[in-house]
Amino acid sequence: VSGRQSNTYLENVKDSKVEATKDILNDICKKEKLYQTSNHDSSRLHFISELVASYTALTDSYIQLAMAPTQQFQSGGRQLTKDIALSLVNRVSGRGVGSSNLQTCLGKRGTQIFKHLPCIITRPPTLQPNGDYTDLIGSELIASFDPTFSLTETGLHRPKIIICRGGDGRKYKQLVKGEDDIRQDAVMEQIFFTVNKMLRKKNDNYPGQQKGSDTVIARELKIATYNIIPLSPASGVLEWVDDTIPFGDYLLDKGGGSKATVGAHSRYYPGEWGNSLCRSHLRCAPPQSKREAFDEICRHFSPAFRFFFLERFSFCPQQWHNARMLYTRSCAVSSIVGHVLGIGDRHSHNILINEKTGEVVHIDFGIVFEQGKLLTSPETIPFRLTRDIVDGFGPCGTEGIFSCAAERTMLTLRENANPLLTILSAVVSDPLYKWSVSPVKALQKQRDDRNVIVQGSGKSSTQITSSDDDENDAARRAISKIKEKLQGYEDGTGGESQSVEGQVRLLINAARDRDNLCALYFGWCPWL
Repeated sequence: VSGRQSNTYLENVKDSKVEATKDILNDICKKEKLYQTSNHDSSRLHFISELVASYTALTDSYIQLAMAPTQQFQSGGRQLTKDIALSLVNRVSGRGVGSSNLQTCLGKRGTQIFKHLPCIITRPPTLQPNGDYTDLIGSELIASFDPTFSLTETGLHRPKIIICRGGDGRKYKQLVKGEDDIRQDAVMEQIFFTVNKMLRKKNDNYPGQQKGSDTVIARELKIATYNIIPLSPASGVLEWVDDTIPFGDYLLDKGGGSKATVGAHSRYYPGEWGNSLCRSHLRCAPPQSKREAFDEICRHFSPAFRFFFLERFSFCPQQWHNARMLYTRSCAVSSIVGHVLGIGDRHSHNILINEKTGEVVHIDFGIVFEQGKLLTSPETIPFRLTRDIVDGFGPCGTEGIFSCAAERTMLTLRENANPLLTILSAVVSDPLYKWSVSPVKALQKQRDDRNVIVQGSGKSSTQITSSDDDENDAARRAISKIKEKLQGYEDGTGGESQSVEGQVRLLINAARDRDNLCALYFGWCPWL
């Protein structure tokens, strides 16, 4: 265990628990050897011990790549961002040139160090009750890694993008992150998997004789998920979500010079304000004039996301309709689930759109359980339902498909409140990871274009503490807040429980209220 937060991790789990885990693995390997000897079984000789060794070599190489400082990947004094040789990782990490890296940890070309190879870790096999994994249902063995990797265009520590090749010949893109604790993201994805099971069960139990619009809305209600594998307190591997584009990248201009791309707003409304002018206008407005400044921005910045479906699905009216329906339903599910879990920091680059299906995919869950209200500029809305988000719903807006799908999602969560609260109680009380926002993290989330900390009405660094007692109180408050939401209690209702329909309508109104939107951090782009 090494890297950032490793001391805190070891302090929580203690060295003895780490050693106990190693002892368990060693014990399993010894028992395997005894079993094979006593039963004269050589068909899978040293299978578990070989598998443990291969996974150890693989994860060590992943962590080495994740923690390699990106600023040292240079050639001729120029920062490298694409086609970086994996062999350079040894040099920047202080290892010898001949040392193992991700490309060679399982064997070089034509040779194989381990008889039993690990699975692609971002495509784990389906759990088998009988423990037989002879057929890797849902996964593949690793065949090799491409010799080069790339860096992401953005990110605090520039994650690395690699290609893993499976035994089936397919390429599996992966994102390797270092200096970042992704265990919270992994926990959120696990909760999303559970919510999807609840939604499927609700749909399966829906009366088959009802063929009206409710049946259509109930179909395919789910939240998009992807696999996240934490490897240490400060590193991990994420499954790359193919065929997606950040919401903001489609709408806004990007880059400069020959590599510049023109966003949908500039293409369809060339005479209107640009995003940088909108940011500056809202940032410079005094607190008492925020609403007036926001209204002026809205007058000079028109929503344009409806054109996404015309551009991507104009070849077939049925595909255009299906994509917009799936977009609307996925927005509804992710909005309600995100509100119940208190997921914040939903800026335009933390929401991806699948360019082949229209489905919404949320990423980066560093702010959860209402912690967005502790940011320097507190988040004042339950979920992102800005004008461009609604523009993609079509002429009906939030009425019809969106509101009905949101109501059905909320009803499902309410009916499954007890199992959901049981899972979440274990999550927020888990000492192995830190979900509450630290002062440093709160300040990093909201900086202006000049890298200056934005002043707001949120809690200051001295007000946000992290003692054990405070964390226990925060955990209890988080669960209590989620329980209130699942019982229909919302802020501003005077302690009166709302019906499912009333609660959803209240949340939609709060998310679209311009008084709430104008108070948000300008980098969140509430006009978008």
